[in-house]
Amino acid sequence: MKLLFTILKFIVSHPFNSDRKLSAIFTFIRWQTATRLMDVRFLVDWVDGTKFIVQSGEEGITGNLYCGLIDYEGMSFTLHFLKKTDTFYDIGANVGAYSILASGARGCQSICFEPVPSTFDRLVDQIQINRIESLVDARNNGVGDINGILQFTNNKNCINQVNTDPNYTNTIEVDVITLDDNFDPKTPTMVKIDVEGYEKFVIDGGDLFFSNPNVIALLVEINGSGRTFAIQDSEIAKKISSHGFAPISYDPFTRKISSLKNHNNVGNTIYVKDIHDAMERCLESEQFCVHTSNNLRI
Repeated sequence: MKLLFTILKFIVSHPFNSDRKLSAIFTFIRWQTATRLMDVRFLVDWVDGTKFIVQSGEEGITGNLYCGLIDYEGMSFTLHFLKKTDTFYDIGANVGAYSILASGARGCQSICFEPVPSTFDRLVDQIQINRIESLVDARNNGVGDINGILQFTNNKNCINQVNTDPNYTNTIEVDVITLDDNFDPKTPTMVKIDVEGYEKFVIDGGDLFFSNPNVIALLVEINGSGRTFAIQDSEIAKKISSHGFAPISYDPFTRKISSLKNHNNVGNTIYVKDIHDAMERCLESEQFCVHTSNNLRI
């Protein structure tokens, strides 16, 4: 019951549901009922001409059914910030929600990384259903501070992570690469990192990458999960700042960007290198339409 209350509270407090709280709750109830009665996958119209496939247990994307954009600030910023000529790196892609937005809705090139093979297969399905194979370079590997092999959990859905428990048996070994040894961005680039506490290692393996002047925006989750790997949030924030990034907040309704003194403790934090360039990009961007929020235009 506590989990149910938490989910319903999140739904009714979501900014995209301010005028449709009951409708959003009914969507949640219908979805929960349908997935208990039928073991099927559903195809959902999402942002502009994009779609996503969803099935029972996919917590990483079902929130977009109830709320339009589950991470409304980060996803809206991504949609307003990116241009067709940019490149988007989706590190810890899960089933590819951000890559769908970047390549499907904004038409830019994406390079995405998902280490767990079963999740990667669903990511490929999302790419194919949106017909963006020519825009998305999907890689079934992890990203870290050294090239090698790491053990990942294999049964935690959207929170699979590098395994640190020697007694945990439901794991899989995955090839891991570094950004510095594999990429040298030549176009304006935005990066999203969501690797369940392993963020510091991803950034450590990308010192040259993140210092590249073409890497201009970063969306990263800093929420205490690094403690699993003996990493404090302050270490991650300090490392990001050393590459010239500064944290910001974003209001998608007004397209206003505000400087932050520190990262968010819950959810994602947006970082940019040039706040004025980010403002200009967002203000000049076309609106997008979120079909799962009653065709809300932002």
